Amino acid sequence: MTSGPEVDGIKKYIENLFESSKKVNLPNSEKDKARREIDGAIDWESIASLCLGPEHTKKFKGKNFSDFKSLLREVISKTAFSRMDKFWEGGTKAQINKVEVNGNQAFVAAKFLVKEDSFGLDYYLSKKGNQWLISDIAYEELKYSANIREQLDAFLKEKSFSDLLTKLRKRSEELDKPVKTKSS
Repeated sequence: MTSGPEVDGIKKYIENLFESSKKVNLPNSEKDKARREIDGAIDWESIASLCLGPEHTKKFKGKNFSDFKSLLREVISKTAFSRMDKFWEGGTKAQINKVEVNGNQAFVAAKFLVKEDSFGLDYYLSKKGNQWLISDIAYEELKYSANIREQLDAFLKEKSFSDLLTKLRKRSEELDKPVKTKSS
């Protein structure tokens, strides 16, 4: 890993986001602060465009794209936040192995040790003004945006964009409902 103020700053930024992710489900105001910090570190415009793909992004620009971006953000955030505290249970450890900066783009490779298993998460960042924002994440080198894009392409071959927005709205509402336990 190279060093320098930019690389060191990005490393510290990602480490702080890891710490915030441990607090997203606390029962106090720390939860809201942690969620805002993580949400503010994500370039939702880029993620929505990558997930939808250039052809669909161009086709559904304007209000439709804004609705898609907002709904995608809700579904991804609610899903991720519901799982983050469990991820860190049991002493999960994170280590940043590499930070590369190339102009307004950065790449961060992190390794996680969960009990006896380890896996890699790669973070792709873009600089917007003075702030670095996460524009994609890859699990074991498979980018989430590519995975989501494949699913959306298949969906949009069969159904309309309006159907997609309806499905995302329903999923967001489902995620708002309390999780039922076996004893409920």
